[in-house]
Amino acid sequence: MKKLSRWTIITIAIAAALVAVIVIAAVWSSERSYDNYDIEDSFSIDGAQTLSFLPFAGGLLSYSRDGAQYYDSSGLTIWNESYNMQSPVVKTCDKRLIVYDRQGSSVVVMSETKELSVISTNHTIVMASVASDGTVAVLTQEGDTGYINLYSDDGKSVAGGQVHLSQTGYPMSLALSDDGQRLIVSFEYAASTRLSTRINIYDFSSAGDRKKDNIIASFEYEDTVCPQVEFFSDGRAYAFTDSGARIYSSGNTVKESAAVKVKYDISAVVSGDDGFGLIHRDSDNRRILAVYSEDGKRIFSKKLRSSYESSSLIGNGQVMVKSGKCIEIFGKNGQERFSYRFPDEVEAFVPAEDPREFFLVQRDSTEIIRVS
Repeated sequence: MKKLSRWTIITIAIAAALVAVIVIAAVWSSERSYDNYDIEDSFSIDGAQTLSFLPFAGGLLSYSRDGAQYYDSSGLTIWNESYNMQSPVVKTCDKRLIVYDRQGSSVVVMSETKELSVISTNHTIVMASVASDGTVAVLTQEGDTGYINLYSDDGKSVAGGQVHLSQTGYPMSLALSDDGQRLIVSFEYAASTRLSTRINIYDFSSAGDRKKDNIIASFEYEDTVCPQVEFFSDGRAYAFTDSGARIYSSGNTVKESAAVKVKYDISAVVSGDDGFGLIHRDSDNRRILAVYSEDGKRIFSKKLRSSYESSSLIGNGQVMVKSGKCIEIFGKNGQERFSYRFPDEVEAFVPAEDPREFFLVQRDSTEIIRVS
């Protein structure tokens, strides 16, 4: 074996040391806690207290009954979409977004740069969802008949079918997979004197074409209500019930791969690409947030403040909790990453493109801040 030269050994040692420094720095950064912030930029949003806010494509989305506006990561207005909706609901997936009018008849499809289409339906919209390529699933209803229709991002109908609600039950929630190929719908129906749930998973690829009504899997749960269903980015679906969560595998054969059960009734749910959180009361009536990985394993739980208002998963396994004027962020292992009590009421605290940057929306100002 050829003996390594002195300079080769020194070079390898330096490279190993650099790698070690990078790894240590990354670990330190991921576990570091912050208790202050710097203002990177600021801009004005009129009537912020009357608007709703969501993260979208690394920027900030504001919306109301009259329209929606998208600001990029530097606070620059990219588009301002006007509409007239009585009950607007926003759904996003990657760089696609829809605003639909619940109990109305219109869906606006947007990208991060412009309007793509406006979908008008013949029946009343119950719920809708969007995929990363702009595919839109819309469930409408007229009398005892439900209609599930899929549209491309330019508003053209690509698939559709009927659902007889007297047989399936009343639809509670709907979600489209990121690739637009699968749809999960939860239905509520009465079994004797108890409310029960039916979960249908539809496949609109060639695999689903060989199944009746494109249904590739169906599950029923007695004495259970399921108000929310979602997809993980890897194609697995999950359903949140009044007592926990059910996770379903991807692939051609769909089965229940995991179940999470909580002793006390769930009051709220937060979800993201890499996990979900269940909010419930404990035996002392304290509000608890329990966070789980995408395979249903509990990661950590936290007792929430009495002034708790809302929470969300903000990426990288982090959870943001808003309690009055206080904002807290917890890391993937439950450690506190950021905690700050602002002097003024916080209308919204929304993650930006940079993991340490956030949109701080208050009544009279909107700032892009960097925690420090």
